[in-house]
Amino acid sequence: MDVIEINAATGEVTEREFTAGELAQRKIDAASAKAEAVAELAAKSDHLASVDEARKHALSLGFTDAMLAVMYSNLAP
Repeated sequence: MDVIEINAATGEVTEREFTAGELAQRKIDAASAKAEAVAELAAKSDHLASVDEARKHALSLGFTDAMLAVMYSNLAP
């Protein structure tokens, strides 16, 4: 059985299979969750790449790791 419904007033428990509509919605929800996870991973990757570029730029301007740690802790290694 896929679905368990409990009537809180009576305590009656009903077990049943998913309906076609519920199965379709589950597939839509799963695809949406996967797309959101991929988008979140891409955003994190882009953020890490931009932080790395900012750190490299700061180092090229003469900042040291110690200076970055104090002034811009998000750029420190």
